[in-house]
Amino acid sequence: MFATEQEMSKMFEKFLKSNFGNTYIKECQGLFGIPDFVFYSKDKEDVSVISFELKLKNWKRAAMQAFRYKSFSNISYVVLSPQSAGAALCNMELFEKYNIGLATFGRNYEFEILFKPNAVKPYSENLSQKLVSSIAKSRKKSRNFEMLVR
Repeated sequence: MFATEQEMSKMFEKFLKSNFGNTYIKECQGLFGIPDFVFYSKDKEDVSVISFELKLKNWKRAAMQAFRYKSFSNISYVVLSPQSAGAALCNMELFEKYNIGLATFGRNYEFEILFKPNAVKPYSENLSQKLVSSIAKSRKKSRNFEMLVR
């Protein structure tokens, strides 16, 4: 188990970088909340966005935060350590009802998707465009984005 969320975040960032390249923003500011990671992919004119909220405990708070991120994301995930996912799994209907993804991430860089939500249009066009403008400045390319959305 991770000692702190900061340790989990550092390892998750290494996981993202090694599997998907540099197509993410860490702790993106100026939106409706501050997601731990915002991952993106550009296909022609469209930008697809996946937000991640990492938590060691308190899956309910993570779910509320992930729901807010749907205002600017196509998909939003709660990512828990495997040891703390039990209570969230017992409440899977909440994740299904609100179309929020649930995944676990462990110390050995194992990432497991427990519930994969459907990609949808973000709730707020304004926040979505604000994020797309931030992404356009970074201009990084994705490698394995499809794994997370399909």
